[in-house]
Amino acid sequence: MNIFGKNIFKKLLPFEQATSKKPLTAGEVYYLWESLTGTYKLITIAEMYLMNTEDPELHAYLKALTSGAFLFRVSELENVLKGEGFTVPPRPSSKTLQGSPGSGQEVKLTDREVIKNLVGLAQTYVMFFVRAVTVSTNDSVRKLFKDLLGETIEVYKMALGLGKSRNVFDPPPPATARKDSLNMYEVGVIWDELTGRHSSQVNMETYLASTKDTQLNNLISWGLKEIVMPQMERLETILKKEGLTIPPRPVIRTNQYTPGQLNKIRASDDELLGVLTIAFQSAVNLHARALSVSLRDDILELFEGFLYKELEAYDKTIDLSKLRLTLDNPPVVSSLRI
Repeated sequence: MNIFGKNIFKKLLPFEQATSKKPLTAGEVYYLWESLTGTYKLITIAEMYLMNTEDPELHAYLKALTSGAFLFRVSELENVLKGEGFTVPPRPSSKTLQGSPGSGQEVKLTDREVIKNLVGLAQTYVMFFVRAVTVSTNDSVRKLFKDLLGETIEVYKMALGLGKSRNVFDPPPPATARKDSLNMYEVGVIWDELTGRHSSQVNMETYLASTKDTQLNNLISWGLKEIVMPQMERLETILKKEGLTIPPRPVIRTNQYTPGQLNKIRASDDELLGVLTIAFQSAVNLHARALSVSLRDDILELFEGFLYKELEAYDKTIDLSKLRLTLDNPPVVSSLRI
């Protein structure tokens, strides 16, 4: 993804146009507002760092963020909020007008500290936008947050790569004596992911036994085949390559019954759909956490792929929930007269 040379956002409808669309929920407006004001703060912080460094490479990176990616994000968020009738707060004045890059302040950050802070901020906003995606049921708003999540991951990867090239991080000890071994934290999150996929297998096979609904069966079967089992295989392979013992897989239960044949207490189809929604939300958060603590490039890319695949599953679940009218949305809010 090219976050500097390409404007990924589409033009929005004019503010004056009358609308009959359904207002956004309170949660969606909250995350839109927090995304906008948070980006204002990020621009201010990045500009402050820009004024505190004379390093040409770091200077170019910060300049690209403040004048490119972040400004694209601000315009999109402001337009969405204006389109709902909300007054957006004024943009902060630029710190780059206060002097020349590197002039700094009385207390200056080192370049290493600037890079570490950028990585930490990006990690925080990855988790923020993941949460924003999973609370949004409006398709266009959810797509906006997914775009912002993708941008933030790219920013994070660039800052992480810059930090690794300068050895600014203090990673946990290696897990094995192998060259380029996983560190202890990476092994921990991979183990959490693997045991989480074990739980997913057990739960989804149990859900299959609880419903005869064709659409719900297809969604659960797709999740097992396209997400749970392939991810389990990849996680096991990584641990085996490191010489680590993997836990046994759960017993496959799908051959022990026909769909809809379960015990005395059964969940309704709507209840199963609600449980699936929360399960996918939890998995998305788990992948985002794993991504944000992984230093090795191949492990980071692995969890990034897991995250996007899980978001695809979440979209499918939301679509089916909206079709069945089973979503318990927060109250809708708007400043527009409807």
